Amino acid sequence: MKGLNRTQLKLIAICAMVCDHVAWGFVEFMSPLGQVMHVIGRLTIPIMCFFIAEGFRHTSSVTGYIKRMALFSVVAMVPFYLFFHELYDYRQNIIFDLLLGVLLLAVLEHRALRKWQKLLLVCILFCISITIGGWIIMPMLYILVFYYVKEFKKQAVWVVGLTIALEIFLIAAVELNRIWHFSHYDWPWYDKLYFLGFMIPLLLLKHYNGEKGKDIIGRYFFYLFYPAHFLVLAAIRALINGITLYQLYVGLHVIALIVCLGILLLVLWAKPSRGQSGTLLLVLAGCTYTFGFLVEITSGNVGGFYAATLMQYFGECILMIGFTLFVGEMCRREIPAFVYALECLCGVVIMWMLLTTRDNQIFYTFIGINEEGPFPRLVLEYGWGFDAFVGYMVIVCGGCLLMCILAIRKSGGVERKRILCAAMAIVCPWIPNFIRSAGITAGYEIPCLGIMGAVILVGMALVKYGYFDSIAIAGENALNHGQEGIMVINNNHEITYYNSRMKELFGELSLKQNAYRHELLREVFEGRKKTLELEDNIYEMRVEYLKEGGYVQGQMLWLLNITEHHRLLTQVSDLAHKDSLTGIFNRSYFMTLLKEYLDGGGGGSLFMMDLDHFRQVNDRFGHQAGDDILAKFGQVLLAQGEEVLACRIGGDEFCLFYKEAIDVKELEFMAGKILADFKDRIRNEKYAENASVSFGIARIIEASERDFEELYSNADKALYVAKNRSKNPWYIL
Repeated sequence: MKGLNRTQLKLIAICAMVCDHVAWGFVEFMSPLGQVMHVIGRLTIPIMCFFIAEGFRHTSSVTGYIKRMALFSVVAMVPFYLFFHELYDYRQNIIFDLLLGVLLLAVLEHRALRKWQKLLLVCILFCISITIGGWIIMPMLYILVFYYVKEFKKQAVWVVGLTIALEIFLIAAVELNRIWHFSHYDWPWYDKLYFLGFMIPLLLLKHYNGEKGKDIIGRYFFYLFYPAHFLVLAAIRALINGITLYQLYVGLHVIALIVCLGILLLVLWAKPSRGQSGTLLLVLAGCTYTFGFLVEITSGNVGGFYAATLMQYFGECILMIGFTLFVGEMCRREIPAFVYALECLCGVVIMWMLLTTRDNQIFYTFIGINEEGPFPRLVLEYGWGFDAFVGYMVIVCGGCLLMCILAIRKSGGVERKRILCAAMAIVCPWIPNFIRSAGITAGYEIPCLGIMGAVILVGMALVKYGYFDSIAIAGENALNHGQEGIMVINNNHEITYYNSRMKELFGELSLKQNAYRHELLREVFEGRKKTLELEDNIYEMRVEYLKEGGYVQGQMLWLLNITEHHRLLTQVSDLAHKDSLTGIFNRSYFMTLLKEYLDGGGGGSLFMMDLDHFRQVNDRFGHQAGDDILAKFGQVLLAQGEEVLACRIGGDEFCLFYKEAIDVKELEFMAGKILADFKDRIRNEKYAENASVSFGIARIIEASERDFEELYSNADKALYVAKNRSKNPWYIL
């Protein structure tokens, strides 16, 4: 298909962004090259605003969309400031601006909010953008245009108008600033003319073909590339300007803190479970320790060092409690309450020794500063309290590691991966100490790298590999479905839960029993049996995969007695959804089903069919013959398979939707098959010679053709052409 697809446009936006930021970092602003590069850079924002509007329109979860944008905005914050420094003051990055646009759409599209509430929230969002937004208001306005204005020509008019209005406003503001000096920015009036480059992307968006394209960059590539390229550019600039080892050392720990904060957000947004509490405690402890160490290596006095040390040891005390809670959950072992009480007591004693170390010198016998070297460093002489603390950590970590080793031997699949992550997380904080003792780091301490590794691993265990509490999820599903029988099995087919009704239906059951050894249960879980008839009752049996973190953690079987419901629902469904004469769907229900299918992204082709000479059959052979021919044609449509939706529009007109089929030969085969089946079914009837069928077929080639009304109109036009042809009884658009 000609034109530019989504992937190509995003790559253009990314390349333009890099060009713009390279100009900011390394090219004179008012030079011809700098101006050209900045104009090219203006391609990025309108394209990204366009896809933000598209993403909001098609997202399955607005809340999830906002959470992801917020996460990426926070992750990009520090790299953004590392590159731009004082240039942007306190203003935020473009992802923050895009987040405001998403929030704006969420407010405007929220049905529960009243008009005054929407107005208030919109004003607040605009005020936030004016106050701390990187690009004041403009991305939000572009997003509104691309979301609410449907025709591209009108979108272009709005974008051009807004861009020119922005330029006029900036020129006026610059000139007024020369008089009243309300801003510290001292720009000439022509300084921001490159903003007119915001109109150039319209030439590209005009050729957008609505296709996704090859997914070579990934769904979140832009949002991950955005902070990453700032770090790379900042590093290049630092190398050009001359970066010191100390600056590199500090920067490394800033990155470690950013990673820890990012994992913290992921854990907070993970599905609530008992495993989340231990993970959250661990990650919080890692953030606390990393921040404390960063304060230590950037402080220049004993007071700052001492406060940073307190923060680090507090983080380590919490880390030990977190390890115990986390490993206990991952290994599914019940840790006695007195163990946690003992760890809390040890933490309190350790903090007391630290707070009083200047008086009793239990933890440190001496605290000083070494001014030699690239930066001031603490000089410490350790007391017996420190040795006791190290021994305490060895005991806790050793016990947790032993628990993991024992659990790994009995586990498999995703559970084994979780426990391996937990075991490696326990080892990680100790590795930097061995590296330092080997003299590789030239005396620099790097404990935060070990902490960062542990935080990443525990985050993976919870978020990537998921934490599964089968009873909690089973209970949740049981309440949602209101079933009479419940059974849950894990990935090893072992029964982890069942209720008494399930035992009545399937006989003797026990926990840890392999459900696949029961022949009927095996058929049910493998999907070969959907219903069960026992004692004149009909039971519906459904198996649901229980997922967490994208991994299947087990299956749940639930049984519902549907004997009476089945009878009543069948009657009601037939009356409400089906045509009484033909047995196929009626027009309204067909439209509902098809619209839902199309809105969900489904494709295919719509057949509109008309029985030729039907009025002659009615007039010549009577209305009974007319009803008979309609009923027989309905039976033909019913027999075309599961990929077909069929309905009677009214009179002698019928519709059929063939899912995911757009190939001309395949459609012609379907039309020919329907015609042949119909002729065969009425072969012995007196009206057979007078009956035939015309077909008008409309295909969904592009995403824009997925609108039901347009599809129906195209099929109707095709039918008109077919009825006026002398050769084939069908015509395909």
